[in-house]
Amino acid sequence: MSTDSPHLTLTIDSLAFGGEGIARDNGRVVFVPFTAPGDVVEVRITEAKKTFARGEVVQVVTPGPDRAAAPCPYYGPKRCGGCQYQHLTYEAELKAKAGHVAEALTRIGKLTLAAGTIEPIVPSPQPYGYRNRITVHRSENGKGDKIGFHRAESHDIIDIPHCLIAAPEVNDALGALRRQELAPKRGRAVNFTRPTHFSLRHPDLPPSAFHQVNLFLLGPLRDLVAGWVGTGRRLVEGYCGGGFFTEVLAPHFASITAIEFDSRSLRDARRKTLINVAWIEGSVEECLGAALAASGAEGTDALLLDPPREGLAPGVVTAILAAEQPPRRIVYVSCNPATLARDGGKLSARYTLARVQPLDLFPRTAQVESITLWELKA
Repeated sequence: MSTDSPHLTLTIDSLAFGGEGIARDNGRVVFVPFTAPGDVVEVRITEAKKTFARGEVVQVVTPGPDRAAAPCPYYGPKRCGGCQYQHLTYEAELKAKAGHVAEALTRIGKLTLAAGTIEPIVPSPQPYGYRNRITVHRSENGKGDKIGFHRAESHDIIDIPHCLIAAPEVNDALGALRRQELAPKRGRAVNFTRPTHFSLRHPDLPPSAFHQVNLFLLGPLRDLVAGWVGTGRRLVEGYCGGGFFTEVLAPHFASITAIEFDSRSLRDARRKTLINVAWIEGSVEECLGAALAASGAEGTDALLLDPPREGLAPGVVTAILAAEQPPRRIVYVSCNPATLARDGGKLSARYTLARVQPLDLFPRTAQVESITLWELKA
């Protein structure tokens, strides 16, 4: 059937990064959100191009084996935009995310992966109730009649009294906020970032610094990174945040230079009083070259990078590749397979990708964390 028709009956083959199902109609790829591999769906085309189209589900004709009932009443098309995978079994979500990491590295990064390079994905012990922080929004009229999350692809607010992926303590803070029992000066559970935006955090988190979100995988993530970074004389860490990794790495290196642009995060990091760590406030792009050069003739044993979703700024990659004594190994932690692959393709000029460890830090959403180990070529 041609995509010129208003409705198509399609079979979903796989999932694209971001969560949309992929089907094909006469050679044209059709992206359909909220579908699962194996689904037979009736689809209305909403956008048609020469090489691809997008559509929305009119009805699920035959559900595939990976489809599951979403437990959240706010989940689905044109509803809350926070989750993308609640309609999948958790096993199918893990398989899709592992595939997205591998595909990005080979397709975007143009990297050849030896057998066994990618480890099996580490699942979250619980796919719900894991987030230690969320940001909620109040309707712009200022009356506070709606407090919740943005509708998908919209600035509209969906009123949400309870978030299934948030930890119980965070939902307690959300409930208190909704009852207007919390104000900006009544404790750190609520941090007003903008007049109608509220950051709700687990009480164990520092009030300002960025922090990894999955309560159940904080320990495994830190242990894996520490194991891959290893030990040595000198470590340079870019995007150190509040010192989440620095704290466990400090006993294993004679000296660490830790770079962070955000002054609030660095203030939290300095409270750790790590005597062998030099905290540098500034952008990694501007500071990394000097930090690597300061290692002298002995060089830098390891470089740890944990950038935001945008990945490494161009100057960061340039500083690494141009270093007279480049780091012997790089551990790059990423929450975006596409920017990881982009940066990895550039790093491959001097480094070999030795290991990849995907972790599902963000169950029920399209995001996936990856730890990668890069070794300096001889």
